[in-house]
Amino acid sequence: MGFLQSSYNRSTRHILSISKLLVLLSPLLVLSYSGAATKAVDERSVFKVGVILDLDSHLGNQMRMAIEIACRDANSVSSSGSQYIKPHYMNSHSKPLRAISAAEKLIKRKNVQVIIGLETWEGATLVAEIANQSKVPVISFARDPVTPTLMSQNLWPSLFRMSTDESDQIKCIVDVVSAYNRQRVSIIYEAGAYDTVYSKLLNSLSEELGKIGSAIEDQLIHQAFSSPTGAEVSLAEKLMKMKGKASPVFIVLGLSPQGSAQFLKESKKMGLFYGDSIWIFAEKPFANLLISAEQSAISSTVKGAIGVITYRRENQAYKEFRSKFLNMFRHKYGKKFNFEPDIDAVRAYDCIMTVKNAIDAVPSHDIMPEFLLDRISHTRLMGLSGAIRFEKGQLAYRPKFQLVSVDGDEYSELNLWSPNFGFSRSFVAKQSSRRNAHATADILKTQERQASGRNEPLVIGVPSKSPFDKFVKEEMDDISGKAKYIGFCIDVFEKVVSHFPNGLNYEFSRHDGTYDDLVNKVHDKTYDAAVGDITILANRSRFVEFTQPFIASDLSMIVPAKPDRDRALIFMQPFTPTMWIASGGILIYTMLVVLFLERPINPEFEGPWTNQLSIALWFTFSSLFFAHRERVYRNFTRIVLVIWFFVALILTQSYTAGLTSMLTLQELKPTVTTMEWLRISKARVGCDPEAFICDYLINTLNFSKEAIVGISNTSSYGDEFRSGNIAALFLEYPYERAFFTEYCYGYVATQENYRFGGFGFVFPKGSALAANFSEAILELSESGEMKRLENKWFPPECTMRNFTNETPRLGLNSFWALYASTIATSTACLLLACLCTRRSREDHERGSTGDATSVTEMSIL
Repeated sequence: MGFLQSSYNRSTRHILSISKLLVLLSPLLVLSYSGAATKAVDERSVFKVGVILDLDSHLGNQMRMAIEIACRDANSVSSSGSQYIKPHYMNSHSKPLRAISAAEKLIKRKNVQVIIGLETWEGATLVAEIANQSKVPVISFARDPVTPTLMSQNLWPSLFRMSTDESDQIKCIVDVVSAYNRQRVSIIYEAGAYDTVYSKLLNSLSEELGKIGSAIEDQLIHQAFSSPTGAEVSLAEKLMKMKGKASPVFIVLGLSPQGSAQFLKESKKMGLFYGDSIWIFAEKPFANLLISAEQSAISSTVKGAIGVITYRRENQAYKEFRSKFLNMFRHKYGKKFNFEPDIDAVRAYDCIMTVKNAIDAVPSHDIMPEFLLDRISHTRLMGLSGAIRFEKGQLAYRPKFQLVSVDGDEYSELNLWSPNFGFSRSFVAKQSSRRNAHATADILKTQERQASGRNEPLVIGVPSKSPFDKFVKEEMDDISGKAKYIGFCIDVFEKVVSHFPNGLNYEFSRHDGTYDDLVNKVHDKTYDAAVGDITILANRSRFVEFTQPFIASDLSMIVPAKPDRDRALIFMQPFTPTMWIASGGILIYTMLVVLFLERPINPEFEGPWTNQLSIALWFTFSSLFFAHRERVYRNFTRIVLVIWFFVALILTQSYTAGLTSMLTLQELKPTVTTMEWLRISKARVGCDPEAFICDYLINTLNFSKEAIVGISNTSSYGDEFRSGNIAALFLEYPYERAFFTEYCYGYVATQENYRFGGFGFVFPKGSALAANFSEAILELSESGEMKRLENKWFPPECTMRNFTNETPRLGLNSFWALYASTIATSTACLLLACLCTRRSREDHERGSTGDATSVTEMSIL
């Protein structure tokens, strides 16, 4: 009985020791697995963005919320990119000197790579001076009343303005005044201590009012509400002078968030918002009014007043952002906000997406400031606020404006205003009931006058001959007997025109000549625009205005291809070399662990070392196919083998699937693989002599002039290849797609790393239509309509068949976690087995009677 009790106690002690060891090791295993999981989820490096805002203001907090939403979207797991954007916030307190101090801290201490924010032009330029030294890009939300000059771009090359100038908004306000047929207006503006904006706004407004025969009658300029009591008295006295005007028109150009409530209170007390008065709020004061004053005061006082806000496209992306923004607003402020987020908040979101777009284009984690500046300056992106493209350091996009009117705790949309077309025809039906019949008649007359000015059709130049008919083709209309044009470019143009509220009056004109001649005729005003497969080039952009490209363009090299018949080693291709080496290493490591665990007690592993190694290797390798017959004795060995069997199952299934796909697919092997080989061997290559590609090959890529073969007729491409006259054909990517619709088999293409501007429509320099066309093109791309047009004219079946990319091979990055788990398990079992063996030897050396039993038990473990 004592013997059994002693054996039981020793066994219990051993089990407790092993349990304690497992408990001690478990945190390490958990940490290693959690670390591996974290690494798998996000291996991106941190990209630091400095944010300088006036966080004491409502607008600054709105912009911060938008930036936080943008960072979450940009850093989401579903988002591509190798960088994790992390914002660092600094409060400028609306003081330029504080902004300078904040910028120095962000650059020197936080090592930020981009600075965004800076709502005032003074603060933005001062920070840009500092950023110029380290070439850190600065993206500011400051608005300026005038168009930026070349001097400002040269002074601050690292400064970008995520804003537009106020000139279009001034024109919109003047069009409203014109629609009411009023000759006198009064201006209300709240000026800050160092305000320099008003004089510029006033000059711009006076100039535009003069064009319609109106003038500024009165100006109410009062200081910001820094000292409330004095400010109230001053405001009341100045508003009293505004009272009693006949049919007054009040234009509010500036109003701070702090002064909005008092302004409404005093204006309501004096009855300025009643009668036949007309109130027009510019965007900034209107936004400050909505977010700062009480909802009841707004709905009862300014009902029917007109606010001018930047138009937002109601697409799915904007709706999702608005929903996130309003939820965050309610959570932060504990109150409901039914109005649209401020346009600066929307642009703050776009700003983060612009930064993400720039850093995603970097081929490595090491982002050079010069490269980042270049990528931001060449941004082509459709944001929530509109097209993001910088020109002279400012957004080139000219936004539309929405006229709105406060209606209860929301506002109703009245009318849409475009820089090129003015108001839409639905302006009268949606106006406030306060307007009288006289004003309505004036509006109708104005709209008729605007419409009559657009009756003369635009003359659109169209190339008479395109390398491929799928882009532009002239046909005769059987009914009218007149020429008509069809093709991909024509379809895109007509889709764009259909996006305009009032359409576009135009007529096509045939152009017989080169593409450069066509562009030149737009420059000299022979044509109002040009439509076709016209490549955007730097030398052309100096004289004309291109729209956003509607199809991308790279240099494509097309060569003959033949089936790859040399497939003797195809069985090695499902895995990469690294994968093969890692798999072999795991197999050998598992073999050694099994040998060490089983050798002391398993008779099948006895004998010379060579015999033991061969049996262990055979056992481990045969387990890949579950064909092993050797028996195992230790529980630790069984744990190791369970994990190994799972790894073996995954490996064999993955290998089988990869090899099956390689044997099934007939891979085409190109006869020429690199452009360098063509250049060295001086092989003859083909190109279209009327396009710029031939000159590009000679002047930029250093091909011999004698090696260039001009082929004008696209139907001759196949004959030139078959006769051996050319070894390769160079085309732009859009022409490559057209090529494969005609030659669906026997050729493959590679996209060389030479990118062009793409195909775009051409307008005279400074034409406002170019920006509207660009916006519509981006909307088509975003909605998927552009992709449908491409697939209509260039079916993807043949294009997908002709590729030169290597068949995907499974690499270690797909299995490293699996391999890490089997190594960790095998190592843990090996260490535990060593510990158990050591304990059993110590017990055996003590020479107790019960030790033999415990030694046997530990050996089985």
